[in-house]
Amino acid sequence: MEDSGINDEGNALNPGPQRPPRVPPVRLLGVWLLPFYYGWIIVAVVFVAEFVAGGVGTFAVPLFFEPMSEELGWTLTLMTGAITAQAIVYAGVSPFLGQALDRFGARPVMLFGTVFASVGLVLLGRVQEVWHFWLLYAGVGALGLHELGGFTGPVLITKWFVRLRGRAMGFVTMGTTLGAMVMTPVLGFLITTRGWRETWVLMGIMVITVMVSLTLLFVRKQPEDMGLQPDGEPSGNELVDEGLGSERNGEPDEVSWTLKEAMHTRTLWMIVVSMNLVGLSATLIVIHLVPFLTLQQGMSAQAASFVVSLRLAASSISRLVWGFAVDRFHIKHCLAVAFLSRAIHPLALILLPYPLNVTVLVVTSITGGGFQVLQPLAFANYYGRRHSGAIMGAMRPILTITSLLGPLFVSAVFDLTGTFNLGFLVAGGLGLLSVGVVLLANPPRKRDELSS
Repeated sequence: MEDSGINDEGNALNPGPQRPPRVPPVRLLGVWLLPFYYGWIIVAVVFVAEFVAGGVGTFAVPLFFEPMSEELGWTLTLMTGAITAQAIVYAGVSPFLGQALDRFGARPVMLFGTVFASVGLVLLGRVQEVWHFWLLYAGVGALGLHELGGFTGPVLITKWFVRLRGRAMGFVTMGTTLGAMVMTPVLGFLITTRGWRETWVLMGIMVITVMVSLTLLFVRKQPEDMGLQPDGEPSGNELVDEGLGSERNGEPDEVSWTLKEAMHTRTLWMIVVSMNLVGLSATLIVIHLVPFLTLQQGMSAQAASFVVSLRLAASSISRLVWGFAVDRFHIKHCLAVAFLSRAIHPLALILLPYPLNVTVLVVTSITGGGFQVLQPLAFANYYGRRHSGAIMGAMRPILTITSLLGPLFVSAVFDLTGTFNLGFLVAGGLGLLSVGVVLLANPPRKRDELSS
């Protein structure tokens, strides 16, 4: 029977001999001999990219809502329309982005994203009309920050790691929440002291200053381009030299599914449906938590930012928790626990009194904050790394449905009713339904495996 690379628990197999692997020597920048696998350099660079993208991306936007609306007279629904515009553009470019990552590698994609995001952020400081804001923010997110980290980073990690994929993904995605934690108070201070327009410009300068050199110097497409194997495993020749050739065929990779093959499996669509159902809960906590706390709970902006920081700290811990857990437990069970925690967030906020509601939000973020880890791992663990960019890119337009409609729905409900209750209740209910759906996502089997 052909090895699918996925065990019966839905995790990437742990291939290879039980002795520590001998990592082929690699020189960093052609000078320093690395005593460890170069993939961890990739992890460090992607961590910084996620830190930058998270610090100036979706987590930062709500900080600008109040000062921009006061000066320009825009409603919450109009402001949130920029998020929807970004989702529309992202859905259109994701399939092409995934194909580009598989074909050309991450370095040119990340460089393009860095330059585009930087220019767009600078121009956001000059907006006068709402359509300016929609157009520029859509470009910054969908054509800039996602290429820099949000989409590119996880795809790159899946190509460099198999056996240690979960923990590597956990480390890099911590950059998103840590970036938001660090940058939120910094941006709040800059908006107060320098104004929102200058703050957008400073964000753009930071992005290009930090990321261009790191990307050019350190990012590589895949380990094979450097004579390495995923996870730093020995090559086939080294295994033969050590008398281990019968244990491994020199290939530490999973069997990879093409996009066409993956789309014919029931599992793929179960994953996509469940992620869409829970997506509204995930999105509204990022976008509408601050407006909920300030406009409905009557909290000050400073107190609300403290709650956001606590939730982001818990979410950072969650990335590590799921990064290690997914290497040991069934991927669908990990997803189910994370989805349940996400569903609890909006329900707790509207059904429990303050401060109990905020306490439950923060505590359940420890298990509910790993969405960015588990989503790419679900596709990579089930369908392999070779075509991971194409598969994830093709699914992204479908996965953006709730990101496209959800924030506008919640904002419109608030503008009509003066409360977030109905929108949060719907989001929580859909999140609970997602738990049952994802539990149906069993590991796929290729036809030739079933017939052998």
